[in-house]
Amino acid sequence: MDVPIHNMMFVIALIATVLALFQNTVMFSLGMKEMAIFSFPLSFVGVFLAEIVLIWMGYFCIGRLLSRNRELVLMGWAVVVLGAAEPMLPASYFTTLLQHAKRKHVLERIEQAGGSIEALASDQGNIRFALTYELKFPKTGRYLTFPAYLGSEGNRVFGNYFTKLHPEYYDETHVFDAGKPYSFTVLFDTEGKQFDFSKEKANIDICDGKDYFMACRIIEVGLQGVPAALTGHPASGRREPPVPADNLRDITEKSIRLDGLKLKSEANKVDQPTEFSYVIMNFSDKDVAIPGDDFANVIGVNYGWEAVSDSAKKTKITPGIVRFGNAVAAGSAQFALVRKSSLAPGEKVMVEDKIAPFEPLAPGEYKLHLYLFSRYATELNKPEQELVQEFSVIP
Repeated sequence: MDVPIHNMMFVIALIATVLALFQNTVMFSLGMKEMAIFSFPLSFVGVFLAEIVLIWMGYFCIGRLLSRNRELVLMGWAVVVLGAAEPMLPASYFTTLLQHAKRKHVLERIEQAGGSIEALASDQGNIRFALTYELKFPKTGRYLTFPAYLGSEGNRVFGNYFTKLHPEYYDETHVFDAGKPYSFTVLFDTEGKQFDFSKEKANIDICDGKDYFMACRIIEVGLQGVPAALTGHPASGRREPPVPADNLRDITEKSIRLDGLKLKSEANKVDQPTEFSYVIMNFSDKDVAIPGDDFANVIGVNYGWEAVSDSAKKTKITPGIVRFGNAVAAGSAQFALVRKSSLAPGEKVMVEDKIAPFEPLAPGEYKLHLYLFSRYATELNKPEQELVQEFSVIP
């Protein structure tokens, strides 16, 4: 049975409306971020509304003014409206889809060369190893590598990239040349979890940016060589791959330490902050450079308090606050007033600071913890050093 012409025209107009809706979905999504669409509605839906008006205006006008080929004319009009909207939209679904496909195609052409595996020493009998692999990029540009992982959901272990060799590869601004091999190393520690390395893969997550429309690809690297590496290289005592003796990142990580933690008073009243001082010191026999004259570029120092006595354990702890083992986070060092371009061997820099928890510390016995983190460490969330000092709070 033939479909009446006006019904066909309605279907064409309806399809054009749906296409306009798809075309503007990216704009709708951007508008919903922080609810900006409610503050500036026309900026996000203005073009869409104009398309809808023009499509349905064409539907009614063409239906009344023409008697022949109305469907073809309406289809042509819809194409003109949708096509004219493309350059007017800051972000279109169709354009974004095409661009994403092109970016995805570039990532799919990345070549991965065979990797090598080195067994390393681990804590508590875990399996720890370094996986090194090479990548060749098909197009000169910026590529971001995110923490590699192994295992499935619920039994997943994330690796840490070894940035002491070629740290520039992990800089978001680094430009990789097309066709040139680049070597990457990632460290894995099984943390007590069990894996079948004959089947397990290391998943290398690579993206072409961090923007809203970024494309990503996961490259799988086989780990069949792990058992042989563990057997052939029993615990060497090294937790990381070797680096040249003049490696600045390695020297800096191992040289800067804290010392001389001293409380201004070992007993503080409930409403008083706990004041203390300590020194940042270069314990090596070589100069250590401080990029940007800012210690925050090479180290981080975090404070924590630990309730020891039963009365101290009555202190209210803010839900969700960060903990370092038994200690509760109580701030971090600010180096704004400490400007140094380098530290000579044995040189010390005095830091005076205090902790003032969100909730007043209840009377009792406590421990003050200072944690030193290195910006150059492979495991950034693992402190290089911890200093502890006892203190008390009195009514």
